[in-house]
Amino acid sequence: MAERVFLGWSRPFLRVLTEWLLARRDELPGMLVVVPTAQAGRLLREALAEAAGGLLAPKVVTPGHFLRTENAAPDAVELLAWVEVLESIRDWSPYAAAFPLPPGEGESPGWALGLAKSLAGVRKNLQENALLLIDAARRLGKTVEGERWEALADLEAKVELQLKRWRFESRSRVLARGGDIDDTRRVVLAGVPDFPAAVARHLSNAIVLIGAPESEAGEFDELGRPIPEWAERRIAWPQCGSVTLTADPRQQAAEAMRLAAAAGTPSDELALGSADEATAGELVRAFGRGGWVLHDPAHLPPAPLKAWLATWRQFVSRPDAAAAIDLLGFVETGALTGGKRAQRVVALSAARDQWLARDRDDLQRITALNPRNPEAIQLAEETLEALHRHRGVFLREGIHAGLARMLERVDPGGEHSAAIFEWLDATASVATEVRREAGFWIDVLCSSLPEAAATAPEDRVLDVQGWLELFHEPGKHLIICGMNEGLVPGRASTDAWLPEGTRKLLGLSNDAARHARDAYLLTAMMEVRRTGGRVDLLLAKAGSEGDVLLPSRLLLAAEEAELHARVKQLFHEIEPPDSSLAWTLDEAWKWQPPAIEKELRISVTTFADYLACPFRFYLKYVAGMSEPAPERVEWNQRDFGNVAHIVVERWALDDEAKDFSRAEAIEAWVHEELDRVIAERFGQKVPLAVRIQRESMRQRLSWFAGVQACQRSNGWRIAEVEKKFELDIEGVTIVGRVDRIERHDDGRRRVLDYKTGTTAGLVEGSHRTGIIASTRFPAHLENVPQILSTGGDGKPKRWKNLQVPLYAAALGDVDELGYFQLGATEGDVKLSLWEGFSIADRDSALACARWVVGQVKNRVFWPPAEKVDFDDYAVLALGRSLDEAVARKGGAA
Repeated sequence: MAERVFLGWSRPFLRVLTEWLLARRDELPGMLVVVPTAQAGRLLREALAEAAGGLLAPKVVTPGHFLRTENAAPDAVELLAWVEVLESIRDWSPYAAAFPLPPGEGESPGWALGLAKSLAGVRKNLQENALLLIDAARRLGKTVEGERWEALADLEAKVELQLKRWRFESRSRVLARGGDIDDTRRVVLAGVPDFPAAVARHLSNAIVLIGAPESEAGEFDELGRPIPEWAERRIAWPQCGSVTLTADPRQQAAEAMRLAAAAGTPSDELALGSADEATAGELVRAFGRGGWVLHDPAHLPPAPLKAWLATWRQFVSRPDAAAAIDLLGFVETGALTGGKRAQRVVALSAARDQWLARDRDDLQRITALNPRNPEAIQLAEETLEALHRHRGVFLREGIHAGLARMLERVDPGGEHSAAIFEWLDATASVATEVRREAGFWIDVLCSSLPEAAATAPEDRVLDVQGWLELFHEPGKHLIICGMNEGLVPGRASTDAWLPEGTRKLLGLSNDAARHARDAYLLTAMMEVRRTGGRVDLLLAKAGSEGDVLLPSRLLLAAEEAELHARVKQLFHEIEPPDSSLAWTLDEAWKWQPPAIEKELRISVTTFADYLACPFRFYLKYVAGMSEPAPERVEWNQRDFGNVAHIVVERWALDDEAKDFSRAEAIEAWVHEELDRVIAERFGQKVPLAVRIQRESMRQRLSWFAGVQACQRSNGWRIAEVEKKFELDIEGVTIVGRVDRIERHDDGRRRVLDYKTGTTAGLVEGSHRTGIIASTRFPAHLENVPQILSTGGDGKPKRWKNLQVPLYAAALGDVDELGYFQLGATEGDVKLSLWEGFSIADRDSALACARWVVGQVKNRVFWPPAEKVDFDDYAVLALGRSLDEAVARKGGAA
């Protein structure tokens, strides 16, 4: 029979526990001391070491020690057994009580894994009371749940049989017959107010140390657990301390820091904890700003390599450029590609952005098209080739041999892969009998990996304890955050298989038991600090995601006369901490543009950008800033125009085709070439969106054929296409490329530029705009006579684009200038010529160009224009104008 020892609550439990153990120093090596959590065990070991130095300490464990099973099937193997059983069932009618709708119907192929996890989770919950599903079915046989659990028990029998075929025994069955514990040490239950029912069988001869006075003996059962009546007791608020309502976890942490500072509590006398994980993280940050280094043991980092494995699984299933980019985000991938991860990501992203490259085949096709940056395309192709090679080996060798080989490369020292190798060993014998794709095995592996241990900073002064650990904290000043319902006591079960009523019938942990436990813990923690201590309790009105929170029922455990005042305090309105703050953009928030010295070769097409806005010109052409869209699945305006240019360029380079005078012949040629161009980029798997755009372009090219046939019949012949030229202006090389130069049979010369956009309009209107009395010039164009000109109608205008006039300046005698528009409607596919273009217009445009070149040479890229037709940099303005958002330093002079 267990022996109960009441240690009182005149002092913190850890101190009287340490004294009790040291008084039995000679017996310690033969003791098995049970504490509620691993963190509580660490506190005890540190206290013993500090009090006695070197001694033969007892073995310190948690209640989970009594549920361990040395020879049971690993969780991953049991999960596999469930999947095998579920997928083997063809007739679900015998299980209709549990599954009214047959699982798997209309679901994706991986449906069984999700259901297997759910049912394995039910079995794991039942392990609290060492129950099998068949045991639960017997206990619930006379309830409305009886038939449901009988169906589950039948499935369990099939799983147990499958495990037996694999020469395993389930952990549930091992626990049901008594477990494997054979430790002969004397068990000391040290301040453990709650533990799984299955543990009780191992504690019949334990010494039970209870943090309460002897006068409270009737309030605990024989193993020291608070009896249900604790839930009905009144709980007085702290006499020395406070109960504070805050808006959210951030304000709660700030208030905790303020309370500690106001009390002048040193770190070794502060017991700080939170029942809310979000608030625990905020406590680390809030105290950190005050110079205290805190550690949150509950914040566990993800298992090493787990995220990499999940991303590798994505690449195994879909080995494309997008998955490769995600994979390159992990340092481990560098071992598979030979390093240069950043350069490879840039190369792959550029290929996707500029060419819509999706996979290795696309990159190979792009290489054949002589791209402007062949080195980047080659690097992208090499990257995918390397990853494909490792993927091939991985798939050929299978999950166990293939993954082991990869781990030797990505983690050669084995520092992070020990748990994975353990899993591989545990499932190796089953792998020969279970034929599954690699992605399935990786999913099972990732779901089985344990969390990594949190590493505490060496210079930490305090740990943020969880609710159960706080009882073992000895500090005189106790600050508890997260005193909200669902946190203290913990949230009631929402498991569809195990609702609260069912849990109680099966002897599992339940809301009523947690209520009694937490009422005792809060009472005890406040009682030990009644004399010479302080207790501050904090709670929030909303969680970190904005969800509404209620005060803990423990804070409302009061006499009727006092309840009104508590409700009034705990439910009063409170403003969010930032409610009175107005967001303003001041100098501290302005971003600094990069200062870049760069010798420019200015294109004739870029003058329009400078005239529109010199600062945006700087960002685009000097700093090279742009917003890529690699995730798009269709052509953007640039892609559409490039493909159209390629098709008509190739047509014009064909000596025979360019002289066709029949629209049908031209149409057939350009349609065939369009198909060829798309095949060069996409092969046989053309994305649906691109196929739709192809048909739109095909229609435009049909209209183009009709217009071109008329022009040829009128005597115009194509002389040159894509003619490059250079023009020197103020010592700066201006470069350009003319889409099309024609000669008429009578000797006239014409220059045309293809336009696929819908806003090209009249040529002159695209290059200069009228000026009236109310015209307001942009700040960077005020008092600049070089931008002014006179239109053919004699009215004043200003330049906004210099492209076509500079063609005339570079090519000499030109009789006609204009656009060959390839618009979206039949009426928008036409020639648009600059009527009345003169030498004076050309010279005026040259004067404007010389002014722009001078500004660029002198690095004058300020101020930004208030309004532009299309703003690619609006995101940089943070909702304001660029003038307000940017610090005028560095590159933008």
